Amino acid sequence: MLSYQVNKTQVFSAAVIVAMLSGCSTPIVLNVPVGPDPSVATTGGRNGILQVYSEKEEENDVGYEFPYHQRTDYYIYDSNGKKRERVNDNNIGHFESTPRGIRLPPGTYTVKALAAVGLGEWVTVPVVIEAGRTTGVHLNGSWRPPADTPKSQLVQSPAGFPMGWRAAPPNG
Repeated sequence: MLSYQVNKTQVFSAAVIVAMLSGCSTPIVLNVPVGPDPSVATTGGRNGILQVYSEKEEENDVGYEFPYHQRTDYYIYDSNGKKRERVNDNNIGHFESTPRGIRLPPGTYTVKALAAVGLGEWVTVPVVIEAGRTTGVHLNGSWRPPADTPKSQLVQSPAGFPMGWRAAPPNG
């Protein structure tokens, strides 16, 4: 029978590793809501559109000669925190990396998705959907608003990159 003695350093190291791994599963929660681009006119219609630029992962489906990158699934919650929808296959097509537009009634929602920067952490972002407008949530770190945009009009990620337009305050 093998004898194994555990020392304090090993216990401490194991505890640190467990704590680090546990921290990876906790989403980063943002409090400033992302809304539609204020410079784009309303297109009409009762619903708005949500586009989430989530992390990409490589897919190797049978029947395709080359792998392609699919945006990861994400979740939409209503204003009461109830899961409304899981968005699967978040691309317009297999070889098109633009995210699908999800039609939603106007209101406030929360999106939980994988960010494409850093270690690919889960991010929880409040969003505002307005009738006839598109709200884009950019979790890829590569979206660039016009150069003269004041930072006060943008929602910044904890890493400092712009994630979308700051939602306009409600009228009233």
